[in-house]
Amino acid sequence: QSITRTVNVVDTTAPVISLNGPSLVSHPVGVDYTDLGAVATDSFEGATAVIAVGEVVVDTLGDYLLTYNYSDSSGNAAAQVTRTVSVVDSAAPIITLNGTDPLQHEAGTDFVDPGAVSNDAQDGSEDLTGTGSVDVNVLGTYELTYNDTDSSGNAAVPVTRQVNVIDTIAPIISFAVGVDVDLTLEAGVAYVDVPPGVSDSFDTSVTVETSGHVDFNQLGSYTLTYNASDASGNSADEVSRTVTVQDTTAPVITLNGESEVAHEAGEDYVDAQALVEDSFDPEVSVVVEGVVDIGTVGTYTLTFNAVDASGNEAEEVVRTINV
Repeated sequence: QSITRTVNVVDTTAPVISLNGPSLVSHPVGVDYTDLGAVATDSFEGATAVIAVGEVVVDTLGDYLLTYNYSDSSGNAAAQVTRTVSVVDSAAPIITLNGTDPLQHEAGTDFVDPGAVSNDAQDGSEDLTGTGSVDVNVLGTYELTYNDTDSSGNAAVPVTRQVNVIDTIAPIISFAVGVDVDLTLEAGVAYVDVPPGVSDSFDTSVTVETSGHVDFNQLGSYTLTYNASDASGNSADEVSRTVTVQDTTAPVITLNGESEVAHEAGEDYVDAQALVEDSFDPEVSVVVEGVVDIGTVGTYTLTFNAVDASGNEAEEVVRTINV
């Protein structure tokens, strides 16, 4: 008599889940997270990839739990495995300057710091103002420093800006309102020049330098030039004036003797002549016009005239001779 045995081949061994990568992960905030997953190894079915269940919010700091579960086709459930992902802020902010470095700033004008911007993966952007001072009234180099620390305590690398306070504006030479730039000078009269004034946006000690001369004893036109430079070497635009020395004063005739003379007929007549004086021309002579007829009784007139080298005519003078 035969006997029958029934053998049931079954799978009763549960799979084993193994993580790819560590079970504790530190992940930077703001960076997309890609999980490494896990592998379920089964004694009968082999290896199978396991996908995590759970969510990692990369924009929010915190700990996130991912779970890995797997059951084989026989219903054997593997022991659950977990991974903790800590979203952390470990990156320091990055500081970027606004404007140029070094920064050139005009002396004597208000300084406004262009500032800087701090960019952080977690905290976003923030406007920064530098520490340090800039004295706009003193030429020199100044330094501003920009610092920032994010909410997680990560300190940025400090950034500095060099500010050079400089004077680049030239002085301005100008005559006062109402002052004649070009002048006419009477010959022989001493000339004392009154130079123009000078102003500078920063340097209060600028002076005007005059070049040229005026020979008030020589007729002609003379040019005086005026220049100025400030302590930073900025040169003003040159200004000039023309001084014309001229003779406009007429000679003056003065009679020697009386202007009316009684003379005996028949006697020789010798006129007393006249003197002439001129403010500038020493060579002026008197010209006499008229005659006296000593042989004829009557009234005669002598006229005295003079003209200097500049053409200035003296006022005519007359002497009357009664013969």
